[in-house]
Amino acid sequence: MNAWRSQFRLPRVRFHARSLEATPRVDSPSEELQEFLVKLGSALLSVGTAATDIQRTLTWVAIALGSPKTALIVFPTLIFVGMPDEKETRFEVAEPTGGEVRFDRASHIYAVVDQATAGTITAAQGIEAIDAIIAAKPRFGTTLRVLGHGLAAAGVGLVLLGADPLSMAYAFVLGVLVGIAKLVVRPGTYAAILLPVLTAFVLALLVFSAAGAHLIQEPLQVLVPPLVTLLPGAVLTTGIQELAAGDMVAGSSRLVSGIAQLLFLAFGIIAALTITGVPASVALFASQPALGAVQPWLGVLLFSLGVFLYYCGPRRSLYFLTLVLLVAYGGQVLGSFLAGNVFSGFFGALALTVVAYLVQSIPGAPPAVVCFLPAFWLLVPGATGLIGLTQSAAGTNLDAASLTALIGSLVAIALGVLTGTALFRQIFRIAPARWGLRLV
Repeated sequence: MNAWRSQFRLPRVRFHARSLEATPRVDSPSEELQEFLVKLGSALLSVGTAATDIQRTLTWVAIALGSPKTALIVFPTLIFVGMPDEKETRFEVAEPTGGEVRFDRASHIYAVVDQATAGTITAAQGIEAIDAIIAAKPRFGTTLRVLGHGLAAAGVGLVLLGADPLSMAYAFVLGVLVGIAKLVVRPGTYAAILLPVLTAFVLALLVFSAAGAHLIQEPLQVLVPPLVTLLPGAVLTTGIQELAAGDMVAGSSRLVSGIAQLLFLAFGIIAALTITGVPASVALFASQPALGAVQPWLGVLLFSLGVFLYYCGPRRSLYFLTLVLLVAYGGQVLGSFLAGNVFSGFFGALALTVVAYLVQSIPGAPPAVVCFLPAFWLLVPGATGLIGLTQSAAGTNLDAASLTALIGSLVAIALGVLTGTALFRQIFRIAPARWGLRLV
């Protein structure tokens, strides 16, 4: 019997938990470390990273480069970095780099983070690298980017509103116009601040006028998709996520900013509706593709290609971006079937977070933050949140797009992100080092 047991004994599987803390790579900090942390934090703010994640990342970098007692305070628009020395602690302030998020820039910034935490670059080299990344031109030219914005708009119409080919064509043309406006307007100016509400107003004026002339059957299929990149879905969700993580100042300010942006967009649409005189029941009617339909999945592919072009995705990132978007949308569809529309975002965000963090470890794949932004536009409360607020202001039938449902969707997505992050951290702890998983 003992011989039989020894012959068929199962192999033991041992899991070695890895530490989630940073490892010091140098003995003492260089004189340029504070400046490097300021520039790196500013760059991370510019690509939409949550304040809690930036503080954790900068802490790892500071520990790796020889300053474990660095003091850090991070807000959505400001970052304070204090370096202790023999006599005093000095603070410097950085503001995020202006302009829209670019995926090629985000990938290069996170590559600098990886090098800094590994200790393969010095603070002075990191400063030069960040300056070069910020100054670099977009990977794609203006023409290709605006065409990508049009493709993204057409894809959103197919995913969220089941748009017909003619509505998709209209959405594509308007998406190109919005893409041109976004690239022409300089960031940080009053024109950039007013761009969302003015864009929503002008587009709604055109679309509702065409609907009044019976040229468009479902105006929202044409109107909402071109506005998708102006929607604060990621800002709202990140704000809830920061609140859940205990970062009250960053979370509340980001949440208020996102809600205000949604209200501005809705205001522009309602103003145009009032001027044109089209009945709200006609102008704001929104249908959704049937559960299990094939068209939305094709729309995800089209949206992924458009986002890749407009936001200048790095080489080979299109495949990984498409995979993450398909997983996020698939998780939301499954969640809608299991728990209803309000809680469907939890499943989509959970699947999105785990897969995005796993995918970023593959050579050539973009960092997780690159995949988060477009995925949030496909999840509630992206375009559907704007539709719900607009219908509320116009007094039309609401149902699942009510304010309560919108808040519930926000909380569900934030909990999905938090749960997915916690799950990935556990995977990271027990995964073999040869897998090369990235924690940042």
